[in-house]
Amino acid sequence: MPSDAEMTAYAKSLPDIYRDIMKAFPAIEPDRKAGYGLAFQTVAMQFANTRRGYSLEEVQEACMRLADQGFIEIKNGIFAHPTDLGEQLIAAVTDRPRASSLSLPPLPARTW
Repeated sequence: MPSDAEMTAYAKSLPDIYRDIMKAFPAIEPDRKAGYGLAFQTVAMQFANTRRGYSLEEVQEACMRLADQGFIEIKNGIFAHPTDLGEQLIAAVTDRPRASSLSLPPLPARTW
């Protein structure tokens, strides 16, 4: 895994569409947990009324390219889930801490 400084430098070199897609994860779901996925359509809707206005096809293709580089995993053909590397990239492009992993308290033992 690259250092945070290396990832920040890499993030600055990314074309806008890739940065914007990675920024969409915390923008759409601010309290999300690490690896939480979004449907391509949901990501595309984030840009529907913006000056960039990426189409669904552009979002899908960009997500495929992000998946090829190991930043996201595509599940069921329509959901983009950030990998650990993707979470590091999201933190770099948003200048926010990485999303936390799901942590649940232990289930108490049954006494009956």
